[in-house]
Amino acid sequence: MLSPDSRLRWLAPNLITAANITAGFLSMLAAAEGRFETAVYLLMLAVLLDLFDGKVARRLKVTSEFGQEMDSFSDAVSFCAAPAFLAHAAILRSLGAMGVIVSLIYLLAGVLRLARFNLTSDAHGKARSTTGVPTPVGAGYVMALVLMRDQIPALAAALVLLILAGLMISRLQLPEFRGKSSVTVALLVGMLNYFAVVAWPNWYTVVWWNLWNVVILLVAKSEDRRFQEAGSAS
Repeated sequence: MLSPDSRLRWLAPNLITAANITAGFLSMLAAAEGRFETAVYLLMLAVLLDLFDGKVARRLKVTSEFGQEMDSFSDAVSFCAAPAFLAHAAILRSLGAMGVIVSLIYLLAGVLRLARFNLTSDAHGKARSTTGVPTPVGAGYVMALVLMRDQIPALAAALVLLILAGLMISRLQLPEFRGKSSVTVALLVGMLNYFAVVAWPNWYTVVWWNLWNVVILLVAKSEDRRFQEAGSAS
């Protein structure tokens, strides 16, 4: 039996995950009512909550397979179903059946990515890299498309969603937060750049955000090389 203190510590990260699911569901309701900017802001809230549940669990030393499964379910709602629904409602509806198919492909690719992650990850630790584009990152691109929907043709948006779907289920290795490291700093700056995209959605902020994403990959590659050299030297 868990002590009252242990139950409270176990509850904290799971409440954050539940809030993530709530934000994703409310985003879909907002999208259904045509309040697309509100839907994007709710998904932004879900992204922020997703950053903290795992960190809180590790800090409180209450990581568990249950928490990992909860986190995966929240990602399926907030970063797979909600972005697919939002993209269709805001942009792809005009494409008819093709828009539905593209939205479904994005949704299914995200769920497949989450299933693979659950089978290969450690519920109690944090890997240095992740396989395939994470679903929150994919959702970030969908949100940018929605905010700039008046400047992007529906067919171009559909192509972007298909590319994102392919990247989510790809074997591409991408960096994760690594404590106090240059990669973590670069990722945090990338998040700030994305906040600029949400606050001022235009081609200047979008291009800068994507250029910085390339910088993140270069920083991660350099840090991995140093890590491997240090390991071989020891």
